[in-house]
Amino acid sequence: MQPEEFTRYRDAARAIAAILSSSNQIVLTTHVRPDGDALGSVLGLGNALSAVGKQPQLILPSPAPPSLGFLPGSSALEVYDASKHNALIATADAIVCLDFNVLDRLDAMAPAVAASPAVRLLVDHHLEPAPGFHAMLWDTEVASTAELVFALLLLEFPGAFSAAVAMPLYTGILTDTGNFRFPRTTARTHRIVAALIEYGADPVAIAEALYDQNSPARLRLLGQVLRQLELHCDGACVLLQLRRKDVLDAGAREDDTEGFVQHTLTVAGARVGVFISELLDGSDGVKVSLRSKGTFDVARIAEELGGGGHRNAAGAVVRGISLEAARQRVLAMIEAALHAE
Repeated sequence: MQPEEFTRYRDAARAIAAILSSSNQIVLTTHVRPDGDALGSVLGLGNALSAVGKQPQLILPSPAPPSLGFLPGSSALEVYDASKHNALIATADAIVCLDFNVLDRLDAMAPAVAASPAVRLLVDHHLEPAPGFHAMLWDTEVASTAELVFALLLLEFPGAFSAAVAMPLYTGILTDTGNFRFPRTTARTHRIVAALIEYGADPVAIAEALYDQNSPARLRLLGQVLRQLELHCDGACVLLQLRRKDVLDAGAREDDTEGFVQHTLTVAGARVGVFISELLDGSDGVKVSLRSKGTFDVARIAEELGGGGHRNAAGAVVRGISLEAARQRVLAMIEAALHAE
């Protein structure tokens, strides 16, 4: 793949690369409850920087899902601990924020990053980044942040590519495109993926690690959730829900529910899908995952709930609300949005 395909990113990539090259202490981070694109972007960039002689610190605001533990470099990931990491963040030369653009998405880690005098860099594909970033490689038209990391490396660190870089980036693209099904999957996306395979990404091994490692508890839980499937708005909206007790009774983990929302859009006629689950930490609240097809914008609904995302994939954590109250509120918002079209 040729760097000329990314000419529009050249100035931003050059600015970010200059800062990274001159920095001794670099922190890479991503949003709370990291997904495949978040971790793939952190590990892809982290492994690349290590290959060019840097020693980046990879600090997450919350643990990575065990299902992504196969990614190269995962052993270097650290979960934020104020007593351990605040001093490191305060003395960092550069902090790279990947796959999010508002510091609140760092949860408890946000104040430390906000207070740090480090140069703050952004690589992201979400809407409306907050102010305060010194340099940004930002494009809402790409399907994943991993694609932007690939562009940065191809333009500025082409010698850093290896299987250890390609595997995480491929995983990020695969998961954030919904296995290459979402609208922003383009011919260029596939050219990037082809290049990553040439650099050493193994599509078969990645697919098996992601999709063929289900526990019996996860499959039993999925069956229970699907049995309670609801149709609303004349079949245009499909809703799934899950109570904390059901997860505990099944002996499942929180990450066992990852991807459940995708089943909503497999129903014929569905335009928007919702998965609402009680928080497993014992607190009062729910996690809302939203998916849609076409022009229906679930990001706006997620934003009203205090979350965010993309037009066709978004979510939010809503605290201080019961599952039933959240269900009624979200359904009312979706019904109003459908009627307004």
